[in-house]
Amino acid sequence: MLLTSLKLRYKREKSVLKSKQELMTKPYTTTNVLGKIFEWSFKVAILTFFSFLIILPFYFMIEQSLVDPKFYEDQGFKIAWWPFEHSKYVQNGKTFSGAFLGTSLNWSNFSKSIKEGYLQSLVFTAGYTSISVVVRLFFAVSLGYALSMRNWRGKSAFFGLFLSLMVIPEITLISLQYTLVSKAGWIGNGNPFIIVAMIVPFATSIFNAYMYKNAFEAIPNSVKESSMLDGASGIKYFFNIALPMVKATTWTVIILTALASWNSYTWPALLWDSAPGETAGYYAPINLWLFTTGKHEVAPGQVQTILSVRMAATLLAVIPMIVVYFILRKRIMAAISRQGNATKG
Repeated sequence: MLLTSLKLRYKREKSVLKSKQELMTKPYTTTNVLGKIFEWSFKVAILTFFSFLIILPFYFMIEQSLVDPKFYEDQGFKIAWWPFEHSKYVQNGKTFSGAFLGTSLNWSNFSKSIKEGYLQSLVFTAGYTSISVVVRLFFAVSLGYALSMRNWRGKSAFFGLFLSLMVIPEITLISLQYTLVSKAGWIGNGNPFIIVAMIVPFATSIFNAYMYKNAFEAIPNSVKESSMLDGASGIKYFFNIALPMVKATTWTVIILTALASWNSYTWPALLWDSAPGETAGYYAPINLWLFTTGKHEVAPGQVQTILSVRMAATLLAVIPMIVVYFILRKRIMAAISRQGNATKG
């Protein structure tokens, strides 16, 4: 009887404690009607404002890619905020150019962009981006694992030297890298070694090596000791145990390197001695192709850019990364949320 009474009392106290904990964890709310209206209005206003800022560039890019190119053939600055049909009319003996809202969508802008070398640039960019990811992973994993091992002579000085390199301005590194590839003769359109020059800035990263160092150090010593007792060698432990346990860091490095390599513009612009399209059979990064697409000569020495064709090219340039994101979105989110926790890998 006493035991039953104690159990009932325990359940009541546990229920009361749980309800109090839930009450304490709930956000502060007001019962005032005006306060609730203000709170709701404020949330809606903030969400609407930031949603507008985020959606507007994408809407502008998609909408402009479907605008009639004839709209931008006339001189002067003008922007169409919706796809429309272009028309010309005569009034009082004068010809005017105007536009009215219509249903015609100019999908030909995409075909025009593709014909200007999109597939060549896509294959070339995907190729050197993949090689850059593999090369950076190799150096980052090797250096990070070496720094995570037990103290060896000169480790502190070596690690301090590498950390000090992180404060060097990027423009200084680009200057030195350009001097290196220029002296090696790897730059210029049609040079087969230019792909090597493209990979140079993405070959090593102290930051990525530092991430791997922390990830490897987060692996408990008992894991390595147990694997050694089971007969695993150092190489077998590294490939079969250590690397799988830091796969969150690996995915993070892959994502960051791929994005940086794919979106790079400054470095390719330095390496190409002429714009894509000025030489026959060119191959160039997709960003250089993007900034030269949609241009045509309207007069000797006068070049005009058709914005609708340029926006169609922009959409074609970002589609591959969007597709990759939707395919790997689960791994990307896992890499972000589990970064640095090696024992969960």
